[in-house]
Amino acid sequence: MDGLLSKAVRESVLSVVTPLQKEVMLQQSIIRSVSDALRDRAEQIGRSYAFIEPEGSTGKKQTQLRGASDIDLFVGLIPEDYEHTLGLPMREREAALRQTMEDIVNDWFIPAARLVSAENIQKTYSQHPYLSLAHSGLEVDILPCFNLSASDIKERGPITAVDRTVHHTRYVSSRLNPRLREDVRILKSFVRACHAYGDKCAVGRMGFTGYSLELLVLFGGGLEGASQRLLSLRENPQDPDGRTQKELRETKGLQDDYVYIMDPTDTSRNVASSFTPRSCNWVIHQMSQLLHTLRTGNDNQVVEMLLERPIPMDPLPDSIRNHSFALEFRSDGSAHYTVLRDKLWSVMQRLTHEMISESSGERRFGRVLSEMYFEGDRYAVGLLVERPVIESSFVRRGPPVILKEAVEKFRSEHQMTFEKDGYVWTRTDRVWTRAEDMARSFMKHSPVDGLVPVEDRSVVTARVLNTLYRYVMRIERLFDNGESDKSETRAGGA
Repeated sequence: MDGLLSKAVRESVLSVVTPLQKEVMLQQSIIRSVSDALRDRAEQIGRSYAFIEPEGSTGKKQTQLRGASDIDLFVGLIPEDYEHTLGLPMREREAALRQTMEDIVNDWFIPAARLVSAENIQKTYSQHPYLSLAHSGLEVDILPCFNLSASDIKERGPITAVDRTVHHTRYVSSRLNPRLREDVRILKSFVRACHAYGDKCAVGRMGFTGYSLELLVLFGGGLEGASQRLLSLRENPQDPDGRTQKELRETKGLQDDYVYIMDPTDTSRNVASSFTPRSCNWVIHQMSQLLHTLRTGNDNQVVEMLLERPIPMDPLPDSIRNHSFALEFRSDGSAHYTVLRDKLWSVMQRLTHEMISESSGERRFGRVLSEMYFEGDRYAVGLLVERPVIESSFVRRGPPVILKEAVEKFRSEHQMTFEKDGYVWTRTDRVWTRAEDMARSFMKHSPVDGLVPVEDRSVVTARVLNTLYRYVMRIERLFDNGESDKSETRAGGA
C-alpha cells in the first residue's frame, strides 16, 4: 500500500490517527509520574530493580494512535534477587513465583499507585498478577518482568510471558524510521476499523496486536509489503527463519495455530498464536476489499475503510431479526475486563456447541453464529440461529438392527421404536424448542462471577448483533441459501 495510497489519502488518514503533541506530552507526564512513584516506593521498602520503562506503542516505538493509547509500564526484576524461588522444581517454582508477584503488586505497585492518586486501581491476572489503574483519563498497566538478555531467552526461555516485551520494543524502535512509523499507524488504523484489534476486538476473541502489525510492516518493508503479507497470511507464514507452514505445523506448541508471525527476538514463539480464526479471516477479507477499492480510485471510500467508526446500532432486517437475540450483562466491578471476557467467551462457546445438536447428535437449532462484545461495564452475547424455533420432538437413530443386544437395550429404554434403513429408531421429546429459552437457561446455570444479567438493553446488544450481521456473516455462513454472501453493502461502519 506504500505506493498504492495517494498522497491525499495518506495525509488525510495520518491527520486523524497521528497523536497530537499535547496527547504525547500527557502520556510522557504520566509515565514520569508513575515511574517516580515506583522508584520512591522501591527505595522505601528496599526493592531493587533493573529498569522501569514504558513498553508498547507509547514507549520508544511511538506507534500509538490518537485517542487510543494505553500505557504499559514494565518493572524489570533482577533474576539474582530471586535465586531461591527460581531454583525450585518447576511446579513449586510456579506457585512461589506467583506469590512473589502477588507480594510485589501488593507491597510495591499498589502503594505507588496511591502516591499519584490513581483511580480504578485493580490487581488483575494473566500468567502472573499485575496492576491496572487510571491516571488523568488514561489506562495504565504496571507489569513485573525479569531483566533477561535476548540470548538468555533464546537459550533457556523466558521466566514470565512478558520478559520478551522489552526486546520487542528494542527490535521495532531500532528499525523504524518516520515513514515506517506512519505506515504502522495506517495499518493499525485499518485493523481498528475492522474492529479486530487486540484483546478488545469485536470480531473474534483476540485480534491482531500492535506488535504483530509492526512486524508485518518491517518484514514487508512498508505498508504495501505489509498488506500483501497480511493478505496471504493463511498460506504463507511470516518467519525470519524461513520455515514453511508444514514445518511450523509439525513443531510442538505451534501445531494448532491458525496463522504464523514468528517473533524475530525468539523464533520459537508465534506472535499470532492467540489470534482467533474469525478475526484473521475478517481482516484478510477487508484487506482484499480495500485493495479492490484502491484500484477503483475512490479515495473517499479508501479513507473510510482506513478510519475506525463505531459499530452501527441499526435494527437488523426482518429476515435476520427473527433469527437473532442477545443476552446482556453488567460488570459488578469485582474483576478486570480480561477475566470477564475470557470467562464469558468460554461459556458462550459451550452454549453454541450445545445449541447446534442434541446430546445424541441429532440436529437441534442448526447452524449458530455467536459473538461477544463489551463496552464500559456492559457485556453482551449475541446469537444468530438458523432454526430459532423447532418442533417439540425429534427422531433419534439407535443401533444397527444386526446388533441384537444393543437393539434390545435400546428398545427397553424407549417405549416407541421402529426400524428403518437398517437401524432402530425412536421419537424423543425435546427439552427446548426455542433457542432463546435454552440460551437463557444455560447462562443462568453457568453464571460468570462478576457479571450480573440485565434486562435493560444498552448499546452493546445492538452492536453485538450488528457485528454478527455486518461482519461475521460476510465470512461465515448461517443459511444454506447463501445469505452470508448476499450483501457487500451491509458492512457500513467496518
